[in-house]
Amino acid sequence: MKVLIAPMAAMVETSGPFSRVVALCYELIERQHEVAFCAAEDINYRKIENIKNYYSPIPSILGMPMVIGKTMFKIGQLSGIQHKKTVNSFEEVLHFLGAINEKHFYKDVSYIRKAIQDFKPDVVYSEFRIAAIVAAKLENIKVITGFSYPAQKSFASNPEYSKGVKNFIRENKLPEIESVLDIFNWADLKIVASSYELEPINDKNIVFTGPFSIPNIKKTNFQRNKIIVYMGNGTINPKIVIDNLIKSFEKTDYQIYIATYQVKPYKKNNITVDKRFDFSKLMPEAIAYINHGGQNSIMTGLVYGVPQIIYPGNVFERKYNAASIVNLGAGILLETNDFNTETIMEIIKEFKENHIYINNAKKASDQLLSLGGTKKVVQAMEYIIQLKKN
Repeated sequence: MKVLIAPMAAMVETSGPFSRVVALCYELIERQHEVAFCAAEDINYRKIENIKNYYSPIPSILGMPMVIGKTMFKIGQLSGIQHKKTVNSFEEVLHFLGAINEKHFYKDVSYIRKAIQDFKPDVVYSEFRIAAIVAAKLENIKVITGFSYPAQKSFASNPEYSKGVKNFIRENKLPEIESVLDIFNWADLKIVASSYELEPINDKNIVFTGPFSIPNIKKTNFQRNKIIVYMGNGTINPKIVIDNLIKSFEKTDYQIYIATYQVKPYKKNNITVDKRFDFSKLMPEAIAYINHGGQNSIMTGLVYGVPQIIYPGNVFERKYNAASIVNLGAGILLETNDFNTETIMEIIKEFKENHIYINNAKKASDQLLSLGGTKKVVQAMEYIIQLKKN
């Protein structure tokens, strides 16, 4: 089986989509399938040895020229505007990233179609990339897409941002849409890297797989003395995060690890700041995972059975994910103005003394890991291709 993987691209850090497709790529290779990528070489891209990557354009913020888009994003980071911005739907996310800007979308579909024509895959895997679903349909190739509960049009949509894509759809005589989110329904299968309990979508074309990356978790007797932090973009300024955590835990027995691209890496006493960490080494010893509520982040916390403190800000998807963690009893949701020394220290103390959070996180971990991860995704692909042959 030949699989073309097409992850969504962004000018900003959003590591979840690409990390998932990398895990999928390795699983496909292990099962003797042939893989190629059609991925924009953005800030999240990582080259995979011996895997061809077909060119694809990087979208620019709001469809502006790249130089202006980068400047505007930096201004937004420095001014704090993005931390105050309310994001209402996945459609609005795609609009902000420039992914459904008319000019970019036409180019994106064109390059994916060229990749399909050259590589001749049996199936295209789209990681939340609308253009890849459209390209696959135009080339009459089976397509499977990543999906989530908040990405449903019925959950939230902003059709006013879909005009450019609608023009493309009409020009190519494809089925009419109200919102770009309708295009997810064109996929032959939708993969949810979660569980029905967390994302109760009732759709016959849904496959729940749990997280793509399933670590080899060994039971240890280590003391839980690590606090891991990853706030992504647009929630709380990383300098505020670092300052408060230094005030809270400097000169304590806790080891603090803060992952961010926005601050130069450094280590001082028990505080370590870096672009990224190997969570597989840190999480088994963590008492808390402080994060922004992104899909990859909450799954990481659950898989390792670590209680979470989530600050989703004004982003629709993160709010949903954070509420799911609260419903499981595996963490706490807070507003961004609650990121302060007293609140954080009080919650860490609660996690340490009340094992219900750890126990609930472990229970959720067992359930998620039983779903199969990338093995189940590949099995779904193989099934789709077998049906086509028959």
